[in-house]
Amino acid sequence: MVPVVLAIALAGCTSSAAPSTTTKALPAVDLSATPKGWVPVADGDAQVSVPVSLPVVYPGQSLPCDGVSGLGGLLVGAAQRLTIPCRAERRPTMAVLVSLHDSSVILLPVQKKATLVNGLTVHSELGVQGFVDYYAPSVGVEFIARGPLVYRIVDTLTRSPRTVALASGPAPLVPRSWHQVSFQGLSFAAPRSWSVMRTSDNLGMGYPCTVPGVALVPKRGIVLSTDQQLAVYHCPSVSPLPLTPQNGIQVDAGSRAAMQWTQQGVRFSFSNHCLTLHGLTVCPATSPAYSILVLKVTVPGRSKPVYVSIGLAGSGMVARTILYSLRKA
Repeated sequence: MVPVVLAIALAGCTSSAAPSTTTKALPAVDLSATPKGWVPVADGDAQVSVPVSLPVVYPGQSLPCDGVSGLGGLLVGAAQRLTIPCRAERRPTMAVLVSLHDSSVILLPVQKKATLVNGLTVHSELGVQGFVDYYAPSVGVEFIARGPLVYRIVDTLTRSPRTVALASGPAPLVPRSWHQVSFQGLSFAAPRSWSVMRTSDNLGMGYPCTVPGVALVPKRGIVLSTDQQLAVYHCPSVSPLPLTPQNGIQVDAGSRAAMQWTQQGVRFSFSNHCLTLHGLTVCPATSPAYSILVLKVTVPGRSKPVYVSIGLAGSGMVARTILYSLRKA
């Protein structure tokens, strides 16, 4: 019996285009692809959805032997391999093995079957021992899967909100119900209903006590931090359940912000192809690239960059509107 894991690997992308006046249609997230009671899981350009009880495992985590649902788990990340250290009869029933490829280097044998899934071309091929090999080159995803939920999960494949936020095209209009917020030389627009937290603590990137960088904390709204000290959390042991993507924005303006994130277990890689927005240089993180859009922003007159983290939820248009509202205060 093989080690049992559901796995998915997705490649991120960035855009170097400035706001455009063209009418080119933006990519779209198929919101209807997520069934009720399921949670979107994004990485790079692609998103799938899984049941709320299915463990989702990121680099640095391990899948519990018993699982939560007894159906295995979803493994997200680059070229991960996972061995479940438990008796064969206690292993979950779903099996998947993953490898990561950039969409530009995926080789598609002519015998693969091609179908459309939510507007995306997916190539599939039946492998050995009941495994099915899937490729969706336009969103840079490949996974090899076996198990009772595989086909339902494949049917949820769609573009991620990240593709909408970073797509070239016209800058969206800021709704009248929003307001401008200024902090450390940076200004941006956000919904007036969002709460504002000003702190000297570096609160980390996303949920405390889970893998950092996956999703923002719910209902936190706007976080403005000078990052003078590292927040300390006392974390119980938790199961790796999927984190629901959240809208919101966090601005970290301290000179030690990146180093503090490294101490918390996350190290961002930033694109050399950056956006130019209202005189700012805005470089998106290429890795990790889950449900937070992390940006390194160079503000004229500041010697150190400001880090802006925008939640990627829903259609991605809230994140896009915040992104294109960034300007010098």
